[in-house]
Amino acid sequence: MKTSAVVFAYHNIGVTGIECLLQAGVDIKLVVTHQDDPEENIWFGSVAELANRHRIPVITPDNPNQAEVIKHIADLEPQWFFPFITGTC
Repeated sequence: MKTSAVVFAYHNIGVTGIECLLQAGVDIKLVVTHQDDPEENIWFGSVAELANRHRIPVITPDNPNQAEVIKHIADLEPQWFFPFITGTC
Protein backbone atom coordinates (compact mmCIF):
# COMPACT_ATOMS: atom_id res chain seq x y z
CA MET A 1 0.00 0.00 0.00
CA LYS A 2 1.35 3.42 -0.96
CA THR A 3 1.94 6.08 1.64
CA SER A 4 -0.75 8.76 1.36
CA ALA A 5 -0.51 12.45 2.16
CA VAL A 6 -2.20 15.81 2.08
CA VAL A 7 0.14 18.65 1.16
CA PHE A 8 -0.11 22.31 2.15
CA ALA A 9 2.11 24.15 -0.31
CA TYR A 10 2.93 27.33 -2.16
CA HIS A 11 5.81 28.90 -4.07
CA ASN A 12 8.97 27.12 -5.25
CA ILE A 13 9.39 25.22 -2.00
CA GLY A 14 5.93 23.75 -2.52
CA VAL A 15 6.71 22.72 -6.09
CA THR A 16 9.98 21.10 -5.01
CA GLY A 17 8.33 19.32 -2.08
CA ILE A 18 5.55 17.90 -4.23
CA GLU A 19 8.03 16.77 -6.89
CA CYS A 20 10.08 14.96 -4.22
CA LEU A 21 7.01 13.24 -2.79
CA LEU A 22 5.92 12.12 -6.26
CA GLN A 23 9.41 10.75 -6.99
CA ALA A 24 9.22 8.83 -3.70
CA GLY A 25 5.92 7.28 -4.77
CA VAL A 26 3.72 9.06 -2.23
CA ASP A 27 0.02 9.12 -3.12
CA ILE A 28 -0.87 12.80 -2.72
CA LYS A 29 -4.60 12.83 -2.04
CA LEU A 30 -4.99 16.62 -1.98
CA VAL A 31 -3.01 19.85 -2.29
CA VAL A 32 -4.10 22.87 -0.27
CA THR A 33 -2.65 26.09 -1.66
CA HIS A 34 -3.29 29.78 -2.35
CA GLN A 35 -5.20 30.99 -5.36
CA ASP A 36 -2.74 32.29 -7.95
CA ASP A 37 -3.33 36.01 -8.48
CA PRO A 38 -3.55 36.80 -12.22
CA GLU A 39 -2.52 40.41 -11.45
CA GLU A 40 0.68 39.32 -9.71
CA ASN A 41 3.99 39.02 -11.53
CA ILE A 42 4.43 35.33 -10.74
CA TRP A 43 8.10 34.49 -11.01
CA PHE A 44 7.92 31.25 -9.05
CA GLY A 45 6.51 27.81 -9.75
CA SER A 46 2.78 27.21 -9.45
CA VAL A 47 1.79 24.47 -7.02
CA ALA A 48 -1.70 24.33 -8.55
CA GLU A 49 -0.35 23.86 -12.09
CA LEU A 50 1.99 21.08 -10.97
CA ALA A 51 -0.80 19.32 -9.08
CA ASN A 52 -3.14 19.62 -12.06
CA ARG A 53 -0.52 18.10 -14.37
CA HIS A 54 -0.37 15.10 -12.05
CA ARG A 55 -4.16 14.96 -11.62
CA ILE A 56 -3.94 15.74 -7.91
CA PRO A 57 -7.01 17.52 -6.52
CA VAL A 58 -6.39 21.11 -5.42
CA ILE A 59 -8.34 23.37 -3.10
CA THR A 60 -7.67 27.03 -2.39
CA PRO A 61 -9.69 27.93 0.69
CA ASP A 62 -9.46 31.41 2.20
CA ASN A 63 -9.09 29.67 5.56
CA PRO A 64 -8.05 26.00 5.69
CA ASN A 65 -9.31 25.83 9.30
CA GLN A 66 -12.95 25.91 8.19
CA ALA A 67 -14.99 22.92 9.37
CA GLU A 68 -15.82 21.75 5.84
CA VAL A 69 -12.15 21.81 4.81
CA ILE A 70 -11.10 19.91 7.92
CA LYS A 71 -13.82 17.31 7.29
CA HIS A 72 -12.81 16.97 3.63
CA ILE A 73 -9.20 16.32 4.62
CA ALA A 74 -10.18 13.92 7.40
CA ASP A 75 -12.36 11.95 4.99
CA LEU A 76 -9.28 11.35 2.80
CA GLU A 77 -7.59 9.57 5.73
CA PRO A 78 -4.03 10.63 4.83
CA GLN A 79 -1.16 9.03 6.68
CA TRP A 80 0.94 12.19 6.51
CA PHE A 81 0.62 15.95 6.26
CA PHE A 82 3.39 17.93 4.58
CA PRO A 83 3.61 21.74 4.91
CA PHE A 84 5.75 23.23 2.14
CA ILE A 85 5.22 26.95 2.55
CA THR A 86 7.33 30.06 2.72
CA GLY A 87 6.95 32.68 5.36
CA THR A 88 7.98 36.21 6.11
CA CYS A 89 9.78 37.53 9.16
